Amino acid sequence: MYINNSTPNGQIFFCFRYNLYHLEFGNLFFRLSHEELTKLSEYICSIDYNFYLEKNQHSRNRRKLLIHIDAGNKFMALNKEEFLELRNLLTDNKKPGITDNINLNDYNTQLN
Repeated sequence: MYINNSTPNGQIFFCFRYNLYHLEFGNLFFRLSHEELTKLSEYICSIDYNFYLEKNQHSRNRRKLLIHIDAGNKFMALNKEEFLELRNLLTDNKKPGITDNINLNDYNTQLN
């Protein structure tokens, strides 16, 4: 596995064995195909977060940005800083195999 990008609260790994990206952000973890990662990135970048911060300013939720992540009733609840960090994580990812990526095997990391 290779780290494609990381932020203080998240990281994106690419697994060559399964040809999947692993997105970890806060306490959330997603396994995504390249297409799914691209769609998620485009979706997050399309969100006018200021609109939703204003719209939800009086809601009881502590985190005012509710990001719909599934066809069902699943949402990520984020504050402005978390949203901007997630957007940065998704938009700065690199292509798998770039030489400056970190090989996790070099650190004897055992992943589930």
